Amino acid sequence: MFTLLLIIHAILALLLVIVVLIQPGKGDISSLMGGGSASSAFGADTASVLTKTTAILGGLFILNSIFLSVLGTKYMGNSSVIDKIKVEQQK
Repeated sequence: MFTLLLIIHAILALLLVIVVLIQPGKGDISSLMGGGSASSAFGADTASVLTKTTAILGGLFILNSIFLSVLGTKYMGNSSVIDKIKVEQQK
């Protein structure tokens, strides 16, 4: 389960980066970088679609981060790296 969530997390991160990079800027400089055709892919309301997609992907990314944190605590136990270093130094 933990591995599946890690894979989903990586996919969400990649999709979030792609969607953010596709969005037109305030000065619409994206046409200089070859992104001009991407803005017409969804029609006239592209900014709205991309903004909603970014919000949804961001929310899913945050939820997945919380699930990974909870599962990681149960999967790895309640140990921290600092506690492990302290135990090794006391030996």
